[in-house]
Amino acid sequence: MKTMVTTLALAAGLIVLAAGGRSAGATKHPLNACGCYAQGSSCICERKAKCGCPGECEPKGCEEARQKQLQKEIEAETKKAKEAEQKASEAAKDKDKDKAEDEEGKAAVKKPAVKPMTAAAKKQFKKLLEAYLAEHPEAQNKMLSEVHAELP
Repeated sequence: MKTMVTTLALAAGLIVLAAGGRSAGATKHPLNACGCYAQGSSCICERKAKCGCPGECEPKGCEEARQKQLQKEIEAETKKAKEAEQKASEAAKDKDKDKAEDEEGKAAVKKPAVKPMTAAAKKQFKKLLEAYLAEHPEAQNKMLSEVHAELP
């Protein structure tokens, strides 16, 4: 029985030494945040190593994964920009259409029934035009609509 206990104690001691030897080997090289270390020109990584150390030693495939992610982000931003541009274009078309419809509606509303002028009204209008042109000689070469637009 004593031999069996001694054998077990000896086996337990060997296991502890073996485990300690492995951890001593792992700590021999300082690991970066990704769980890797450089040995010469090669990169040695633990099994549980992860990406996240650009420019340093990291597991294989991390750079490719970063490039793929960057490409996906670029494509997503391009798609968003195209959608925004398309929405803005549609909004501008809708605005122009609404504006044209409003102008058509206003034109229909603004046109009052035209009554023919009497001879006295025509005579008075002529005198008023002559008086206005006497005060504003620069208006003689303008269209009547332009003069009308300038009036308060």
